[in-house]
Amino acid sequence: MRGAVSGGMVLGLDDLGLTDAFDAAYGSSAGALNAMWFVAGRAQEGAPTWADATFADSLVRRRRAAARRPIVDITGLIEERYEQRSPGIFAAALASATELHPIATDVSDGSAVDLHDAITSERTLRLALRASASLPLLAGPPVDLDGRRFLDAGLSAAIPVRAAIAAGATHILVLRSRRVGETAQPPSPRSMAITTRLLRRISPAVATAFATRPEREARDEDLLARHDADPGLTPHILSLRPPASAPVPSRLERDLSLVQVALDGGRDAAHALLAQTG
Repeated sequence: MRGAVSGGMVLGLDDLGLTDAFDAAYGSSAGALNAMWFVAGRAQEGAPTWADATFADSLVRRRRAAARRPIVDITGLIEERYEQRSPGIFAAALASATELHPIATDVSDGSAVDLHDAITSERTLRLALRASASLPLLAGPPVDLDGRRFLDAGLSAAIPVRAAIAAGATHILVLRSRRVGETAQPPSPRSMAITTRLLRRISPAVATAFATRPEREARDEDLLARHDADPGLTPHILSLRPPASAPVPSRLERDLSLVQVALDGGRDAAHALLAQTG
């Protein structure tokens, strides 16, 4: 549900007529879903679903845990509800001149993998999106694609800026859900220990990826902070973030009024930053 923030930012970019201004869109987890709507040219249809009661209720249901079913229904969202919302959405994304690069975590070694080259059809596009957003322990088992198993990109690359840099990007706009002045905080020692033990049942590499995630996020924060401080650094990286006072939903947020405020805030932040930078 934190995807509402970058969803609002995508709406802002679309408002400003920038849908065709990018060569590629890289996305991790919910960001990959927003990126798909954006490259398909249907941001105005897709991004508001974060605050849509029907979508939100079907996506997150804690009571499913009692029946040993995934709390977060990423499969139903992507395989059913997206096409119902916007018929032809996946075909439009595939036909776009803007490349879509969903990032996911490889279960075998815990690495971040760009799934762009594995997308050859609507079916593999849906699988790639599911892989990128398949929260471990909450959204069911890993997703099989191209002979490998994948989980949520947040384990290995919550901010997919390094994938864009590795691909040779020269100008990068980063849509961030963390507020200005806010940095990623590691989980409590107790939470870290419990989650790591549960993830080890999936794969030791996944558990290690989770345990070392704070270190990677700190390095990414440092990288982006350096570029914020010196716009002359290359590649040129501009971060788009909500203001320090903006509300940000939790991952399993149920208060849709807060989600709507976050969506609107992301949209306003895009307008404000891009008006300021010209």
